[in-house]
Amino acid sequence: MLLTYSAGKKNKMHISIDGEYRFTVDADFWYSLGIYQNTELSEAELAALEEQIGVRRAFNKGMDCLARRAHSKKELVEKISKTSEKKYAIIAVDLLEQRGYADDAAFAEQYYGYLQRVKHFGKRRIAAELARKGIGKDIIASLEQEDESEPVEEIKALLAGKFAAKLGDEKARQRTFNALVRLGYGYSDIREAMRAYETEEIFDEG
Repeated sequence: MLLTYSAGKKNKMHISIDGEYRFTVDADFWYSLGIYQNTELSEAELAALEEQIGVRRAFNKGMDCLARRAHSKKELVEKISKTSEKKYAIIAVDLLEQRGYADDAAFAEQYYGYLQRVKHFGKRRIAAELARKGIGKDIIASLEQEDESEPVEEIKALLAGKFAAKLGDEKARQRTFNALVRLGYGYSDIREAMRAYETEEIFDEG
């Protein structure tokens, strides 16, 4: 099989096999392969070239994703797989990790802080969200150990802010209790925080 190529727009190279268009790749990558014009390829060599190009495309897609925001490895594989074969996505993400672009530990630390400060999630919900992103149990456990926040104080802050107008009667308090459970706070911490908050409110009113 005869491989030929021609330059396209925006640093692109168009690759043809036996006169029929087959691939488009970026010129820098193409020239790095060292393949000459009018090269004869075997079936095995063409298959190897297809894999290299597939991984390159997947790698570039991963870099585009990371340029927008941090991602976990699982997220990257899922996003890249929308436009590339999954086997190429997996290889590309491994390369991204090897080169320091993808880092589950760094992503998890950043995402943990976001969920805690912005979403006001409790540890249970944060752990569940991190697991959903593909973060390993060891990384989650390490972050939980480093977390020195006080859940009761966090809940009291939510009661004084977000839920301040939702404690008027027993049904409203129960709905608030359930909402706090969904945010990932423990039953005992919620009860303690609600009792403390209501006591403080009484003294403040007095």
